Formats: sequence, C-alpha cells, structure tokens
Amino acid sequence: MKVLYLTQSSSLDFFYSLDNNSSSFTSSAYVVTDSSYYKSFIKKNPEFEKNNKNIFKDWELNPSKEILDKTFLNNIETEYFNSPILKSAKIDRRLVGGLKSTYIQSYKNVFSDEELMQNIQLSFKEISKLIDNFKPDLIIGFICVTLIEYLTFHIAKKKNIKYLNLRPTRIKNRFFVVEDIFDPPKDLVKDFALDITDSNSRKTAKNIIEELKKNFSYEGIISIKNKDSLNEYFKYANIGSYFMKKRNPLMKIRQYIINIFKHNYLGTVYYWNLQKKYYAYSSFRYFKSLNKKIPKNYILFPLHKEPEVQLLLHGSDYTNQMDVIRNIAKNLPDNIPLLVKEHPMAVGYRPKTFYQKINNIPNVIIIGPMEDFSELLKDAKMLITISGTSAFEAILRKIPVIHFGDLPFEILNNNMIKKLDNFNDLLDSYYMLLKNYNYDESEIIRYIESCIRNSVPIDFYSLFLKKAQLEFNSAKVDSYKKTQLEVLENYIINKFK
Repeated sequence: MKVLYLTQSSSLDFFYSLDNNSSSFTSSAYVVTDSSYYKSFIKKNPEFEKNNKNIFKDWELNPSKEILDKTFLNNIETEYFNSPILKSAKIDRRLVGGLKSTYIQSYKNVFSDEELMQNIQLSFKEISKLIDNFKPDLIIGFICVTLIEYLTFHIAKKKNIKYLNLRPTRIKNRFFVVEDIFDPPKDLVKDFALDITDSNSRKTAKNIIEELKKNFSYEGIISIKNKDSLNEYFKYANIGSYFMKKRNPLMKIRQYIINIFKHNYLGTVYYWNLQKKYYAYSSFRYFKSLNKKIPKNYILFPLHKEPEVQLLLHGSDYTNQMDVIRNIAKNLPDNIPLLVKEHPMAVGYRPKTFYQKINNIPNVIIIGPMEDFSELLKDAKMLITISGTSAFEAILRKIPVIHFGDLPFEILNNNMIKKLDNFNDLLDSYYMLLKNYNYDESEIIRYIESCIRNSVPIDFYSLFLKKAQLEFNSAKVDSYKKTQLEVLENYIINKFK
C-alpha cells in the first residue's frame, strides 16, 4: 500500500515511526511543513531522504512569484470546495498571523487576500502534482491546521483516494481515525445513528464516564499547582525553542549569534519572547488586583487560545472572541452575568488591555486562567462556547451547553447541548434549553461508545512527541510504541478495507 503522510513539525517523528513499524505500507511520501524542525529531524534520521524520494517541503514554495489565474481558482473552487476557497488559507495560523502568532495574539492580517490566493494557487498545483505522480492508495493527516492538509483533503475526496485524519477525541488518550477533517466526523455521526449494541464498548464507555466525572483530564493538560503563583503564569508562558534546549553552552551562544545577526531575532522572536513574559507578568498582577468574589449564578464562557484549530477550522465564523463576548452579553438576560475565564495555555499571549476591555463590557466579569474550571461549573447556570472540550465536561456535570462552532459531541440531543448560528436567537434558546433541559447519561455513554469504535488508544503527546509526562515506566517506551503503532496500523488496514 502506498501512503502519503501529511505531517506538521514533530508529528513527522510519529508518522515516520508508524511507517517503519508497518508491514503493510510498501511505499511512502511525506509532506513536511517546518524547516527548523525538519533540520533537527534529518540530523537524527540521516537516512530519511535517501530512503524517501517523494518529500514535499512547503517552505520551498515561492508564492510571491505566482501570477494569479482567476479562471483556474474559480474552477477549482467550484470543482473541489463547498465553501470559498480563501478559507483554505485562513485555517493556517502561519498565514493568518505569521510567525508572530506563535508568540503573541494579534488580529492584524499579515498577508493580503491576493497574497493568500497566490499561496493557495501554487500549493494546490504542487500538491496535486505530487499526488498525481506518486498515486497514493491512502493519505493520512494529523488534525488539520495547514493549508496543504486542507487542500489535500479536498483533492483526495475528488479523486476518490482514501483519506484518514488523526486527531484527539479528548476522551482519555484516544485518537480519532476518521475520513474527514470536520466536526462532527461523518464516521462518528453514522456510527452514533446506528445505536449499536456492543457489550465490550459499553462496559469501557461506562468506566470512562465514571473516571471523567471524578477527574476530567486527558493527555496534554498541564496541572495547575498554585493559582496565585507568578511561577504558574511563567510556566504557561514559556517558549522552549529548539536551540534553547541545547546542553552545550558554546553551541547555545553560537546559535544566539546566528539568530541575532542572520535572522534578526532581536526584532522578532527574542522581542516577542520578552513581550510574552511581560504579558504574563502584567496579567498576573491584573487578575490578582480584581475582586475575586464571584456571584453564585452566572453563565460561563471559556476563552480559547488563539490562533488554534478550534477557531480557525471549527469556529471560523467566530475568530474574534471579543466580538463574540459582546454579542453574547448583549443577547442574555440582564440579571445573569457572563463569567469569562481565560485559558491557561493563552497566558502571555494577550496584553492586560485585552482583559480590561472584556471587563468593561456590561454584565461581563473576567477571571484568571488558573481558576479551577470544574469548580466554576458547579455554580454555572449554563456554559456558552464557540468550540471546545470544556463543553463536554459541562455536559458531564449536568450543565446545559450552547455553542456556535462545530463540536464532535454536538450529535447529542438538543435538551443537553444546542448549536446556534445567530446571536439573535440566543435569548430564546437560553430560556428554552433551561426549560427543556434533560440530562441523558445513556446517550452520553452511547456517544463514548461511538468514539471508541472510531478511535485508537495512543499516548501521542507523551510517548511520541515527548510534550507530556509519561504515565508508565520509561524503560518500556519502545515496547509501548510498537504495540500502539501496531494497533493503529491494524485499525487503518481494517478501515481501508
């Protein structure tokens, strides 16, 4: 079987391990999207380019020299996409916010629409060429946060090439293996509608739901030890670039010099890093100065970190959260405050003025990122969100949910969770959901069962990316990796058949 892997920075390691461990994948091609990470990967795996001739490096594209062909763009928009083709570039944070978006939140456009269209046109041509030449039987991607992945998904669909997308279910350490990039995944919707009776998955689902009620967590969450500590803010605001992790101090100094004089890091990355630390400190001081008395009844709105897939892809009509908060507050009862909670992973990304503006919106209260979310849910009348996992925890805590973006669990009944596409409908929907609210645990268990059947257990962030703490003996890492990769391969093969 010929496989095309769509990778993003460190996910390259994962897909390369999957391919090396496979007995079914006979020939491979790779899309790689991070030149800095790729260099470090090649140092560790010098045989990679020798053994793989089909490697698409997106940083080698030069869209500035691409002459726009409006007829070509109109044709592929009609033939391949169900939405404006410009959206394909606006799900890629590198094109929305540029390098700066890795460090600091900004709503300023880095590229004009014409420049984005140049990028789309060239990327579409080149990835189409790779697909036509390599002729993959299967394309496997990871989440969908790049222009190339978005385009490739639609090309695969049009050419009837099997496509599978890996992404976290946010239910324990399980990853979806599904045939589309959107939420809710069509595979999941279809499975849920069948209402399959399976004693094994039912038992597992019941155990999972009891665990989640006690401790709603999944791999990748960093625990908060002291919510009033400045060190906690700095922990979340830390940027650990590759060169900063080098142990040899001379190599570190050499890299600093190269980055300062060759790449102008003083005016960009180093500056943004310092700015991020300052934002973390000033937000810590700001939240500490606020009156911590929180009313007993409120509607809870958790902020998203920006830019991220939950907004750029699953909530693309609601990317300006400040406007979303204003519209929600304007369309809710005056006697119920909207409590806005900052996301821990957004510490250092936003200036203090961002929080001050939110606090100045009538009937809105802002609280800090380190507050215990599970505790906040206890006194919430409802949770309103764009698109986030917090909504699933709210459902388990018997809190009604309204959302505007796409969620995998929106397939649950409208008496627990309701989706809106218009702020003007919010007030009526708020009262109707409170009136008709009915917690149905059997349906939640059925949803988890569907997730189990459409996913595999993978300790992705700890075992493969090394971005989370291992929950098992480090001496058994290779054995665990091999076992999990075999499970994933078997699942993929069965899905392919």
